[in-house]
Amino acid sequence: MTRSNPMPVRRKPLAGASLRTAIGVAMMAASALALVVPSASAADFPTKPIAIVVGSGPGSAPDVIARFLTEGMAARLGQPVIVENRAGAAGSIGAAAVARANPDGYSLLMMTAVHAITPSLVPDAQFDAVKSFSAVGMVAEVPLIFVVTPKLGVKTLKDFVALVKSRPGEINYSTPGVGTLQHLATLSLSKETGMDMVHAPFKSGSDAIKSVLANETQMFFAGMPPAIPQVKQGALTALGVSVPKRSAAAPDVPTMTEAGFPGYDVDNWHALVAPAGTPADVVGKIGEALKATLAKEDMTAKFMTVGAAPNWSSPADLGKFIADESKRWAKVIKDNNIKIAK
Repeated sequence: MTRSNPMPVRRKPLAGASLRTAIGVAMMAASALALVVPSASAADFPTKPIAIVVGSGPGSAPDVIARFLTEGMAARLGQPVIVENRAGAAGSIGAAAVARANPDGYSLLMMTAVHAITPSLVPDAQFDAVKSFSAVGMVAEVPLIFVVTPKLGVKTLKDFVALVKSRPGEINYSTPGVGTLQHLATLSLSKETGMDMVHAPFKSGSDAIKSVLANETQMFFAGMPPAIPQVKQGALTALGVSVPKRSAAAPDVPTMTEAGFPGYDVDNWHALVAPAGTPADVVGKIGEALKATLAKEDMTAKFMTVGAAPNWSSPADLGKFIADESKRWAKVIKDNNIKIAK
């Protein structure tokens, strides 16, 4: 139902683009990884370079985090560890390629929260976040930061919620697109608090944060790196971070629990996974190299540059976590009847 909006979005938001066509090419992209080689075992693994496939371009958070791992893991495993960018379709091209690769430990995926969301949005996605992969280990916790325009005059999250509830349908929130983690995170909070806001989907996180800076929209669950400088300059007001623990990148910003909304937890997590069927001893050897690398003294400082924190967990714990995340977001998508435009 269309409602009039006293605070209209002046720049036309870009609707969530269809993933179907782009995901279709993943079947061809996967063939380059699906080489016929003997099954691996930890006794002689690895004997050649290992690729960490990233479903986004160079300079993106998953790419940067993957590159933080390569030197330490290579030293532990005795073979080069390289990053291979296979960008497109919100990370689905890279994910589908790894899902179809030989389960020998030489092709890994830097999985992120979006991979637990996409299969519920795209019925013909070429991978399943749970069934298509063997969990290796969690890599990083990557919180979102709840920012608003200072022109609203609110200083706390409770003040913001009260303002929105007093002006239903008048406050706009931006996201990088329909079905993104930022979209689902905002919908979850809106349902919990009874807020009624207008969604303005943009083409990217950069466009979404620019719209708040221009007061075209009034709120955004942003990534840390682009938001923190704007918060420090007073161009944005930060009301909370989306995970239970305060972020070292924004130590003065309360958690959502501290801001008055206990239990709220949305993490744009990053994890390493291998194709389903990868031998458990190979998974274990990679996981131990990952764990040792994340424990290095310089990792926390490096991860903080992209608003992340090292956060290793075992294959078993990661597997359960991915399954829980997939169910969680599938419910939000179903309850809100979210569809990707064809």
